[in-house]
Amino acid sequence: MRLAFVLAAALMFTLNSPVKAQQSELIDRTFSGVSKEATPQGARRDIQDQASQKVSEDIIKELVGEERFSKNKSLIQSKIIKNSARYIPFAKASSLTQEGAEYKMSVSLKVSLRDLKQMLQDNALLNENDAIPVVLPVISWIDRVQGKSYRWWLPSDKTQQAFLIKEARVLEEAMRGSFQKNNFFAVKPVEAGLGNSVPGDFQNERIVGEDAQFFSQYFNAPLLIDGQVVLNKGESGKNYRIEIRMTAVQVSNGRAIADVSRRYDTENGSFESAVDKKMREVIETTANDLASQVLEAWQRGSLGTSVIRLTIQGRNTLPMMEGLKEKIRSQITQVKSIRERLVSSEAVSFEVDTAVSTVELLGKLEALDIEGKKLSKVSEKQDEIVLKWAQ
Repeated sequence: MRLAFVLAAALMFTLNSPVKAQQSELIDRTFSGVSKEATPQGARRDIQDQASQKVSEDIIKELVGEERFSKNKSLIQSKIIKNSARYIPFAKASSLTQEGAEYKMSVSLKVSLRDLKQMLQDNALLNENDAIPVVLPVISWIDRVQGKSYRWWLPSDKTQQAFLIKEARVLEEAMRGSFQKNNFFAVKPVEAGLGNSVPGDFQNERIVGEDAQFFSQYFNAPLLIDGQVVLNKGESGKNYRIEIRMTAVQVSNGRAIADVSRRYDTENGSFESAVDKKMREVIETTANDLASQVLEAWQRGSLGTSVIRLTIQGRNTLPMMEGLKEKIRSQITQVKSIRERLVSSEAVSFEVDTAVSTVELLGKLEALDIEGKKLSKVSEKQDEIVLKWAQ
């Protein structure tokens, strides 16, 4: 048992090794070109330029899609491809041959997928959505001191809930500022009075499942900020405690992409003044944290993607798993990331963040050649693929 644990730990460490990850980010590409330049030196340089251009275009199209590539072609050319030396660390040319007035040559290149992605991110080209992302807060306010609650999408007595409404405005103002700095648009539903337009069938305490889908479509917001602000008495009996939990949810697949959880104690004093003072002190930092996490997910290209569990059955050696991860990273450019989740003597499971469907990913995985070995399907679900090594 101890030996099995040690081997599993060693496998996990090796598969997650930064050195291995960096090595596996290099993609091999070969280009065969023709040039009509007058001299061999000119022809060699021309074909090498063609190789960098064509290989760059092909991989960038795989990463950002044809439509985004076409729309941003001049930016990609001037900011990315013109600086291809930053992500093509190695190029080897074959011997130059001449046929009449033409010269022919092949070029083998290694492309750093990590560096190319970073350049695309830096120029806001890797995002899945061209429009400014809209964020809709659906935050519940629960006051356990005075026995009240407030949710902007439910009918309410504005007089009885005046204090909670005031604090909800403070929160949504902070969120508007924090997300706006990152080029997101946070809706202010309390200030805009959006609750008046919510149909009765969707006036429920929790906005989940079909309700979340409705709110997302109705208010044109692909991201919901689901959460609670709970107000309690403090431990001293003379102060109060504020508990804030907010989770950014990508509604299309119900995936949480960011979350914050904070607990603050107020100074001693009257309930409303103490809570208001502390909220104004801390809410901007809390909102900034959430907005930064959402921006990071957006820049990684994780919005618009799904997480699929990939399990490889059978005895998996270290070289086999290293080779598999290298092939997935280098050959399936629509895979944003791959992380180990479970390692045992019978199987290895990964969490794959990808922009393609389960069916498409399965086809790409079965097409891989890992040191002469192939994978074959055992089972497939909407969010899970199980494979085994083909005989």
